Amino acid sequence: MPSLRFTSLVLTSLLGLAGTSSAQMPGRNPFNRAAPPAAEAAAVPVENAEIQFCGTFGDGDAKRFNVYNVTKQRSVWLKLGEVGPDELVVESYDADEGLVQVRQGAQSLTLGLQAARVAGGARPLATASGPATGNRIVDTVKVNPTPADERRRLEAVAAEVRRRREMRQAAAAKSGGGRR
Repeated sequence: MPSLRFTSLVLTSLLGLAGTSSAQMPGRNPFNRAAPPAAEAAAVPVENAEIQFCGTFGDGDAKRFNVYNVTKQRSVWLKLGEVGPDELVVESYDADEGLVQVRQGAQSLTLGLQAARVAGGARPLATASGPATGNRIVDTVKVNPTPADERRRLEAVAAEVRRRREMRQAAAAKSGGGRR
């Protein structure tokens, strides 16, 4: 039993709880640090704002934050505390939550890291069962060719070489000259 009393005494003295109960210490934690204010604990990122937090680059003091202005369609990389265009300043960064506190003039915003989105525009690549591209040689290429597929591809290449050679010879005959 002496070890149990010793453990209890050490714990109460280490935690600074000697003579006080946890009910008598509102807003305090056992490490004697003040609890964070309710406003900081409930930082909610702003959605659909004019300014977006798009990414980070670097480490330590060289860490930069990419902030994008939707209306001006312009982005800028800023360090903490650095003043950017339109008086834009990144005040703080929370890596665990992926949030930055940004101030633009007198307005302060909490922004969450934007999720990456891929917008269309590029045409899809032709696959083995995909649409034809119009190029006879490219259309013969297969992902996992069989010997018959490979034979057809080589025949298409040979036919294209013959066609181009004939065109070149016809153009040379038309101009009245030839290769020597």
